[in-house]
Amino acid sequence: MSDTSSPGGAAVPPGEPPPRTAPPALELRSITQHFGSFRALRDVDFRVEAGEVVGLLGENGCGKSTLVKVLAGVNTPDAGGELTIDGRPVPLPLSAGQFRDLGLSFVHQDLGLARTLTVTENLMVGEAGAAASRKPINWRSQRRRTRALLQSYNVDVDPDLPINQLPPVGQALVAIVRAAEELKAYRARGDVGHSILFLDEPTVFLPEDQVEFLFELIRTVVAGGASVVFISHDLAAVRAICDRVVVLRDGQVAGEARIGEVDDRQLVEMIVGPVGGKLVGQAQRRAPGDDLGDAPPRCTVQGLRGGRATGISFAVRPTEIVGLAGLLGSGAEDVPYLLFGARKATAGRMTLDDREIVLPVLDPTTAVRQQVAMVPADRRRDGIAPSLSVGENATILVNDEYTQAGRLQGGRLRELVRRQLERFDVRPRNGNALMGTLSGGNAQKVVMAKWLEINPRLLLLHEPTQGVDVAARAEIYRLIREASTGGMATVWVSSDFEELATVCDRVLVVADGEVRAELTGDEVTDEAISSAVYHHTTDAAAVLADEVPTAS
Repeated sequence: MSDTSSPGGAAVPPGEPPPRTAPPALELRSITQHFGSFRALRDVDFRVEAGEVVGLLGENGCGKSTLVKVLAGVNTPDAGGELTIDGRPVPLPLSAGQFRDLGLSFVHQDLGLARTLTVTENLMVGEAGAAASRKPINWRSQRRRTRALLQSYNVDVDPDLPINQLPPVGQALVAIVRAAEELKAYRARGDVGHSILFLDEPTVFLPEDQVEFLFELIRTVVAGGASVVFISHDLAAVRAICDRVVVLRDGQVAGEARIGEVDDRQLVEMIVGPVGGKLVGQAQRRAPGDDLGDAPPRCTVQGLRGGRATGISFAVRPTEIVGLAGLLGSGAEDVPYLLFGARKATAGRMTLDDREIVLPVLDPTTAVRQQVAMVPADRRRDGIAPSLSVGENATILVNDEYTQAGRLQGGRLRELVRRQLERFDVRPRNGNALMGTLSGGNAQKVVMAKWLEINPRLLLLHEPTQGVDVAARAEIYRLIREASTGGMATVWVSSDFEELATVCDRVLVVADGEVRAELTGDEVTDEAISSAVYHHTTDAAAVLADEVPTAS
């Protein structure tokens, strides 16, 4: 629970609302948004109190992003809606960039950082640019100021490193610090009210052991005078940091509650409805007695080296889903990319059915020809082409099969896309929509449709449900299990040990670049995986210190 404070500075007991001695920091009333005939929002009321952490929850496509874009000045809502900031009415729609003058700041999933610039340049570029018109920039002084700024938030990263050389954890923390400083500067400009930080899926980039560090950063932001809107599918994180939750479903407010007054099942039922609540926690592993018998391996990996992997060997049988679990830096996260040729292995061989593949010379084109499919963790950067249509993304790997005399058979391709969108329950059912406009869960379903269309012999997954809501997650579990029944072997790498326990037939524990333990059958539980991961990591602190920014 967040350590909120009242406007006068007194601590607010956990589970109790901040005192209503002042108007809400922000309040939206009767917000409706149409895109043509599609209604994305319907009469939505949403408020944020001063010093409060509010969880904004809902399935992918429920309207969360649409609502946030109204406040960012991206979307123009229908007439009739109202916005007040600290009790003062603000006319809608907002113009582009106006949110900064209202004390709002946003950290989106793509973070919005200039990835080729350094940490210092990202944090100081606005101020430095203004100073450049008067005198040369003193970069040594800027780096000192950046280091002091990061230390004030207990974020330990090198100010001289380019953003794209930081691990995802470090990038996320830099983006949050930048947003928090924007809000602090807003409050310092005059006698103004509270400011509000919007965090969109902030735990997506964080391993489990670093989530509490994020919470401390949020508490620091709140203690500095801001409120926080926490947009997430991670119910454990929501329960740990939020004071109150607001749930959207089908563009409407489906529920609102103090976090201490609802249990997880009630939250899930607010998010996806009573039927959806039954999906969560439902085991996706094969039924008891439905074993693999004496089936020979479909895929055998021997002596894989590359990245953090120093000698990983394992086998996967047809229809089997094998999970790889390990701390960040253990080597587990490198395995899918090395086996797909997206990163160069330095040693190792993979046997796929009767074909031996020398991994150091493997490339992605050859991997696809061998019916190896790869779903990467960074969906937007590595998994989709946002500027192409949904249909083009879904069929890009099989276009040759729908070509005759050098011409694409458009009718057959459109029918394929229609079947894919229906089978994978992609919303909206519009193959002509731009891929970049889809919500995270629907985009991931298109990625899955694309790869499963090649009938893979080996499916490689890295964090396949990252940033995906509970209903879409259950659907992805079902689709992968369904596809595996045809003989597909699956390697599933995830930092979510509960997910591995839900879907995997076996789990291999990776530490120091090697497989150190194997869990099977009834051993495959969240608790057993966590215990094995930490037990077999000889120096977890050293691994994390080398890979993840830590509190100073």
